[in-house]
Amino acid sequence: MMTRLHGFIKLTITNSFRTPLSSSQLGLQFSPHTTILASLHHNSFSNGDRSYQKVTNLDHALYLFDEMTQRQPLPSVIKFNLLLNALTKMKHFSSCLHLFKQMSLIGVLVDAYSINIAIKCCCSLFRTKDGFALLGCCFRRAVVPDVCTFNTLLDGLVLEDRILEAEILFKKLIKQKLCEPDVVTYNTMIKGLCKFGYNDIATGLLRLMDERGCKPDVVAYNTIVDSLCKDKMIDDAFNLFKEMVFHKLILPDVITYNSLIHGLL
Repeated sequence: MMTRLHGFIKLTITNSFRTPLSSSQLGLQFSPHTTILASLHHNSFSNGDRSYQKVTNLDHALYLFDEMTQRQPLPSVIKFNLLLNALTKMKHFSSCLHLFKQMSLIGVLVDAYSINIAIKCCCSLFRTKDGFALLGCCFRRAVVPDVCTFNTLLDGLVLEDRILEAEILFKKLIKQKLCEPDVVTYNTMIKGLCKFGYNDIATGLLRLMDERGCKPDVVAYNTIVDSLCKDKMIDDAFNLFKEMVFHKLILPDVITYNSLIHGLL
C-alpha cells in the first residue's frame, strides 16, 4: 500500500498546481488552535524529530510522508510541517504544494505555519495568484496571517515584476494595520522599486522606514547604492554611502564596495 501511494504521489506531482487555485479547490481544514500551534513551531524545529532534519532528497521525503499517512492516529500538523519545510529548503516547491494538498485530503488540520510554507512555494514558482488564494482562505477561516505571510506575497509580486500591485499591498498593510512592516518588508519593497529604477521612491521609503522606527540595515542601503551606481548616479550613491557609514553607523560590506567600484568603472 505504501509503495503504491508513493508512486501515485510522485507521478501526480508534476500535474499539480498548473492552474490557479480557487477557494473551493483548496479544501483546507484548519486547526481551531492554529495561532497557538503556529507559535510552537520554532521550538519544534529545533527540538523535533531528527528524521525530518535528515531528509536529503525527494524520494526520501515522499517515503516519509507515505509512512506518516499510515499511522493511526495521524501525526500532528507540526510533524507534517517539518517535512514541508525540509522540501522547501531543497527547493522542491511543486512537491511541497502537492503534499500540502494531500494533508487536508487525509484530514490533517493545517495551521498558519502550513499556509506560510505553501504561500512561499507558490511565490517561488511565480504563482503568486495561488498564494493570494491561500491568503483568502486564511481570512475566511479567521486564521491571522503574520508579517512573514505578507513579506512572502510582496516578494512574489516583485519576482513577477508586479511592482504596482506590490506597492498597493504595502500601503494596505500600513493603512489597514494588517501587520507592522518589518525590515524584510521594507527591503523587499526597496528591491522591487530599484529593480525598475525608482531610486527616488526607494530612498523615500528608506526615510519612511526610519521614521516608523524600523532601523534600516546594510541590505537596504546596498540595494539603493547598487541601483544608483547602475544608473551612473555616482554622486548620489556616494552621498548615500556616507550617510550609511557616518550618520547611521552601519558598516559597509563587500557588496557595498563592489557596487561602488563597478559604478566608477
